[in-house]
Amino acid sequence: MVGFAHNYSVHLHLYFLERVAGSPNATSVVSVNLHPESPAGGFGNIKVIDSILLEEPEPSSPAIGRLQGLVVYSDLTGPNAMTALNLVFNAGDYNGSSLAMFGRYELRRVSDQSIIGGSGQFWLARGYALSQRIASTTTTLIDVLDVYITYP
Repeated sequence: MVGFAHNYSVHLHLYFLERVAGSPNATSVVSVNLHPESPAGGFGNIKVIDSILLEEPEPSSPAIGRLQGLVVYSDLTGPNAMTALNLVFNAGDYNGSSLAMFGRYELRRVSDQSIIGGSGQFWLARGYALSQRIASTTTTLIDVLDVYITYP
């Protein structure tokens, strides 16, 4: 077993901006659409995202990274999904680092997902993230994201 002299705990409070498919500069696309007659969140559909991580909830807020990965709509009862995402930091204190996030996203409530690793400053990170939709228009979605991690 590997031991570390110090463990650091961090709370990151940030936002992500998703520009939906069909809008200018889209950051998400439904790559598998088994139900064209239903919303993008239909059971079995897969969405690929490369959304923008922001410091504040306004779309004009400084970008600090990207939220990249897959969203698989895997719930027959609603638009809930399994997510496999990377928070990739390309500005600020964590520039060059990333966090791997996996878990269930529930549209109509606070979702909790596991932080299962990281790179750069966040090597061997563990923890969890809480996210919730706070704003939406016909072309954009904004979620708040609180990430709680421990890393060596």
